[in-house]
Amino acid sequence: MRTIKIIYVLSILLMISNVCFSKTSDNKLSRKQVIERLQEFQDGYISRDTTKIDGFLKMFSDDIVYMGVASHEFFKGKESVRKLTLWDWKRWFDLKIPIEALEIRIENEVAWFEVVGESGPWRNGKTYEIRMVGSLIKSGNKWLFKQICFSYPAPLKEVK
Repeated sequence: MRTIKIIYVLSILLMISNVCFSKTSDNKLSRKQVIERLQEFQDGYISRDTTKIDGFLKMFSDDIVYMGVASHEFFKGKESVRKLTLWDWKRWFDLKIPIEALEIRIENEVAWFEVVGESGPWRNGKTYEIRMVGSLIKSGNKWLFKQICFSYPAPLKEVK
């Protein structure tokens, strides 16, 4: 009888450890996928190839909420984000997101991130810190941006 209890307890411990290890490996994979998605976003702002806008928009959920730095930059849905992105790619400053500095938290099928990047050079020749926060949701086997918000600290912080 004692042997059966020990086997039973060991079986439960083995199942628990498998669940814990599985969740850890799932989070590592999810983290890697979220980083890849943010790199894809960064690559779009580096290349600024307006012929690739449709592919770029595939990384957003249909009901994306995207807030830029200007008071009028509050966009909902992919078509609004399309207009903002095309305008940015043609007229806005360079955006540099330090992928290695990303802070990411993942819970089930939701990921949150924050990072301080760089925006510039502005007309005055200076580059400033820009903050980016957002969330992604897992849809099927892909992570999609659900919310993005950019902001500048007040007062502006120059990057030297």
